[in-house]
Amino acid sequence: MIKSKCSSFGLRTWAIVLSGRRREMVRIRKTVAGLALLFGILVLTPEIIQAANPGWIASCNYSHSLSDDPIVFPGQPGASHLHDFIGARTTNNASSATESLRAAGTTCVMPGDSSGYWVPALFKNGVRVLPTATSKNALFYYRHAGVSSGTVFQTIPDGLKMIVGNAHATSAAENEGIARGRIIFKCGPGSGTDLPAPPSQCASGVMVVSYKFPNCWDGVNLDSPDHKSHMAYPASGRCPSTHPVAIPRIESFVRYPVGASPIGTITMASGPHFTAHMDFWNAWEPVALNWLLDNCINAGVDCGKNPAVP
Repeated sequence: MIKSKCSSFGLRTWAIVLSGRRREMVRIRKTVAGLALLFGILVLTPEIIQAANPGWIASCNYSHSLSDDPIVFPGQPGASHLHDFIGARTTNNASSATESLRAAGTTCVMPGDSSGYWVPALFKNGVRVLPTATSKNALFYYRHAGVSSGTVFQTIPDGLKMIVGNAHATSAAENEGIARGRIIFKCGPGSGTDLPAPPSQCASGVMVVSYKFPNCWDGVNLDSPDHKSHMAYPASGRCPSTHPVAIPRIESFVRYPVGASPIGTITMASGPHFTAHMDFWNAWEPVALNWLLDNCINAGVDCGKNPAVP
């Protein structure tokens, strides 16, 4: 009987000890979990406070049309197919230069953006359609994109020229912009399904063609013979070693009034829709561009549309 009582007492004592240890382990686990959560918050804070899309949006209007291409045929008026020019008011072949573009004014809302943007003229069933669908004919998104969030971007070099797309493509596969989803068609003026070819109909009456430019520069050349080789697209969140300088990515959205009825056939002055391409000549006022780079993109801030620059 005494032995039984002792055994019972021992078991109760051991149970109390185990219960205490369990409580201590729970307390330790909670402490560790709390520290882990705190550590995670501290580590992730830069990502939390950084805007989802650091950068800004510039809105610009159609300016003029010419059979010129100051990048492909410099100094040769009339040598190209018909282009629609946006931004700089005097973009042409005979006299275009970075300083002259800046001096002549711009159709962009932001006075610091005198860059030249141009696309091949567009036709719906053979009838000319100007890129004037909305009060803001085109939007240009300048973003911290394509590379890891910790990457510090450099400014877009003054006078940089580049082209996305292939005016001589004989199929969509031959236009790397379309084949890789860097040139897309959609209904607008805002969101819509990204398509590799023009939509059959847009209830809004607005069709958008979007172009995504490369944003890795070789650090040396403002242009190249094919107007592409000095630039590259990021891969796996990094710029390639051959093009190590990350600059703001430009993604354009050009708006066309195509009507709400079935669209029919969309062609361009360069040929079928799969010859879509866009040219860019940087003529931003350097001080304004550098302010935007420092206070929007590298600061991790979404500065919105047409931000005021001091």
